[in-house]
Amino acid sequence: MSALKPTAATRTRRRGRGWIKPDLKSLLLDSLNETRTQLGAWVLQHQSDTLHLARVAWRRQKCLLKFYQPLLPKPPLHGRAALQTVWRLTGQLRNLDVALESTLPRWQLSHPESVGSAWVTLLRGLRQERLRLRHALTLALQTPAVHAAFQHQQRWTQQMDAVPQQRPDKLFKPWALHRLERLRRKIRAHRRPIQPERQHQGRLLLKQERYALESLLDQGQSKKLEKRWQRCRQQQSAQGQAQDLQMALNLIAEFGRSPALTRAWSVAM
Repeated sequence: MSALKPTAATRTRRRGRGWIKPDLKSLLLDSLNETRTQLGAWVLQHQSDTLHLARVAWRRQKCLLKFYQPLLPKPPLHGRAALQTVWRLTGQLRNLDVALESTLPRWQLSHPESVGSAWVTLLRGLRQERLRLRHALTLALQTPAVHAAFQHQQRWTQQMDAVPQQRPDKLFKPWALHRLERLRRKIRAHRRPIQPERQHQGRLLLKQERYALESLLDQGQSKKLEKRWQRCRQQQSAQGQAQDLQMALNLIAEFGRSPALTRAWSVAM
C-alpha cells in the first residue's frame, strides 16, 4: 500500500482545518464484511489462507476500534463472548496451520538429524489437533449466538452516523498525533521483551499502529506517516517470525513430548 496523493482541495482543507478524520464507518464495515466473507469461505473448504485473511480483517477491526475508541459510541456487549470464542479458535488453528505448513517443514529440511520417531509422533498429534479445531470452529460459526453477534456488530456500525461528531477536523490532527505517540511509547516498552506474553503484546501493539497509520494514509495525510508505516511493517514481520518459532516450540512441548526435540528447537531459537 502507498499513500494516496492529496489533491489541491485536500491540501487547502488540511491547511485550514487540519487532518480529515477517516470514514470510520466505511472502514469498520469493510473489515467486518471481509471477516464474515472469509469465514464463510473457510467453512466450505478449510483453506489456511482463507482463515488467515479472515483473521487479518478481524484484527484490523479490533485495532481500529481500539485506536479510535474515544471517538466512537460504546460497542455492543451482546454476543461478545461468542465472538471471543471464535477468535480464540481461529488463533489456535492459525498457529497449527503455520507450524504444519511452514515452520516445521523448514526445520525438517535444515535439521534432518533431529527427525525421527519423535518427529512422526509430533506431526501426528498436531494433525489430529488441527482436525479437532477445524470441527470445533465450524460448529461455533454455525451457532445462532455467533450469527446474532455479527448482526449486532453490523447494526452498531451502520448506525454510527447518528452519533454527533465528537471532535472537529481542526482538532483531529493533534489528537491523532497524540494517540500515535502514546502507542509508540507502549511499543518501545515492549521492544526487548523476555516473556513470550510481552513479546506477543508488543506485536499486537505494532498491528494497532499499522492499521491506524493505514487509516490516516488513506486521506493522503503525510509522507512522514508513510515512512513510519513502512518501518512498522518491517518490525511486525520480524516479530512475526520470532512469534512463529515460539509457537512451534510450544506445540512441540505440548504434543511432541520429546525433551530432546524440545531442547534442539530451543537451541536453534
